[in-house]
Amino acid sequence: MIRDTANKLIEKFYGVLPYETAVHLANAQKELLKAVGSVIDEQIKWTDVHVERAHGKQPQS
Repeated sequence: MIRDTANKLIEKFYGVLPYETAVHLANAQKELLKAVGSVIDEQIKWTDVHVERAHGKQPQS
């Protein structure tokens, strides 16, 4: 229910913008989310490395 309301609100926001602006903004949002995902993936990798190093083991590749 909340998700449906949020989706409708977002669609209304995009609807008031010129089409090209909405597309550009949506693409920028996707790029930002991909960047955040990349940072999270890197942190997950380093978390494992830190645990291995803390216990004197060689990090696995």
